[in-house]
Amino acid sequence: GHHVEVNLADLHGYENHVITTLLNESILPPHSICDHTNCKVIVVHDADRLSSDFQHYIGWFLGRYAGCNKIIFCCSDSSNLEAVKHLCKVVTLQPPSFEEMIKVLEFIAMKEGIDLPRGISSRIAVSASNNLRQAIRSFEATWRANYPFIEGQPILTGWEEEIYNVAKKIMEEPSPKQLYLIRGKIRKMIDHNVSPYFIFRHLVTELKRDRDKDFQNSVDELASNLNYCAGRKFQKDQYKEYRSRDTTLDISIEHFTVEAHDQGEAIQYFIKIEEFTVRFMSFYRCFIANKSSKLGGDPLSPSRNHLQVLSHFM
Repeated sequence: GHHVEVNLADLHGYENHVITTLLNESILPPHSICDHTNCKVIVVHDADRLSSDFQHYIGWFLGRYAGCNKIIFCCSDSSNLEAVKHLCKVVTLQPPSFEEMIKVLEFIAMKEGIDLPRGISSRIAVSASNNLRQAIRSFEATWRANYPFIEGQPILTGWEEEIYNVAKKIMEEPSPKQLYLIRGKIRKMIDHNVSPYFIFRHLVTELKRDRDKDFQNSVDELASNLNYCAGRKFQKDQYKEYRSRDTTLDISIEHFTVEAHDQGEAIQYFIKIEEFTVRFMSFYRCFIANKSSKLGGDPLSPSRNHLQVLSHFM
């Protein structure tokens, strides 16, 4: 027998086609005997993304081709799978406890010969919000940034480099094509439960890096103009400066995964990040054009001039 795993978050609109293909491939030939050699298992991650209509189709398929083949739905909330739930045995898996996560981190550190202080492992576990995979990613990123570990060392998430590269691409090519590519990168981070608020804060900070005060104020104004998003206001005093690309002065990661759990809120933040990116690209194109013209004066104020080219991105 064999099994196939598929993550719906990676299929980007092709969920129904992929699942249908896998189901059809699992059908045994007529008169076949079901045993361990031909048993097939399909594991569907993020199954709560399945539409209700397609769930009904899966239910019909399972009823018609009942046999030794299995399909496992992995989801955050089984109430989103009501159409097939009655056909399944529901198994609830509790997230790892704080102590369990620390034990895993300490085990990895021991195997890799890394001296991991209890204080660092505790902070990593707290920042990961019961997400063991993220805790391991955070451990690796923090270790690579600075080792031996020191007291008070910033805890990284492993996504800082990705956000840095997004900011770099925005600066290099503020174009509609680049916007399309960046949307995909941001969507990927959100699909991996990276808080959109965390993405936004770090993106703003990266775009301001090594720029003069006027430029930084313009970026802050663009960010603050987004007003409220899901009850949280983006204000200038929320953004702190990076000391370097690897460490931060005071960008907290306490909201790293918590705020991404609400899909509706995540979508709102995604739209706001996209809007900010469009506005910054427009402003930056004006800024570059103004600089190239050698007319002198201050960088263009985003509130007055960036809307002149905003339509190019819509």
